[in-house]
Amino acid sequence: MSVQYGIITSVVCPGGWHYPQLLSTGQSIRITGFSFEQLLESMLDFRRRHPDLCGGSAQATIERVRQDLKDYLCAHFKQNCADSPTSPVITARVGIGITNYQRPIDRSGDWLAKIANLRLEKVDVALAAHRAQICAQCPQNVKWTTGCAPCNESISVRIQNAKGSVHTPYDRNLFMCRLFGHVNEVAVWLQDTHSAAEHKPPPVCWKNA
Repeated sequence: MSVQYGIITSVVCPGGWHYPQLLSTGQSIRITGFSFEQLLESMLDFRRRHPDLCGGSAQATIERVRQDLKDYLCAHFKQNCADSPTSPVITARVGIGITNYQRPIDRSGDWLAKIANLRLEKVDVALAAHRAQICAQCPQNVKWTTGCAPCNESISVRIQNAKGSVHTPYDRNLFMCRLFGHVNEVAVWLQDTHSAAEHKPPPVCWKNA
């Protein structure tokens, strides 16, 4: 039997390794992993990328992630709790609408693959620059890069292929839109971004037009 941090990891919890991350919006998002270790990594990655939704940077430490995951598993799945002497207290799921978490780099790659074979009509440079300025200042503009250099390079090449030789003054501050899932550096140039928001965008968002 394998035990890590008070959790029995040799037994996969019902539904696979997962954690419902409660957000400051009152919603929750289902973070999953193929293994216990990957789930910890995904939880930490999500909290570090979205501190505004997860209670601040204090929640984005490996120690806090381990404790929160242990608390959740011991409250719901007794067979995964190595040091719980009592039956779990089944608590109600909090939040509305649980979706599976995807890393920003994966969402970026999916969107770039979606538009790769489409005929893309572009807007003029003035409009693209105006949109880019809005995105660069938006809290939904989140970095997609990871610690994997080849992975980052692959996305960068695909971004360049998608947008061509055009540029705005804000390119270095354009990342991925957390709501629409598109790469802002490319999306600001498109008549149709071929993307839809999971939640209502901010009032200043140019996609509202």
